[in-house]
Amino acid sequence: MTIPGVGIITASALVSSMRGPADFKSGRHFSAWLGLVPKQHSTGGKEQLGSISKRDRRPANVAVVAIANKTARIVWALLRFGGTYGAPAQRTA
Repeated sequence: MTIPGVGIITASALVSSMRGPADFKSGRHFSAWLGLVPKQHSTGGKEQLGSISKRDRRPANVAVVAIANKTARIVWALLRFGGTYGAPAQRTA
């Protein structure tokens, strides 16, 4: 719950719906399991996940999904490897 945008309801729903973070090969697979990947082309046991961009002008829903995808990957990493969330340092230019 230390991650911005993740409250008690979201945290408990994520933890209760997955068996364990080790079930997923990477944070990308975890976010795909949540349905936060825009496209998936899979054939013959080979997975190809699409990408989404937060850059330039995008419709609001695309930006929301991109941020949710990023947050899901952070959640997976913290559950898998432990630790607490430390906000990235702000750049001053």
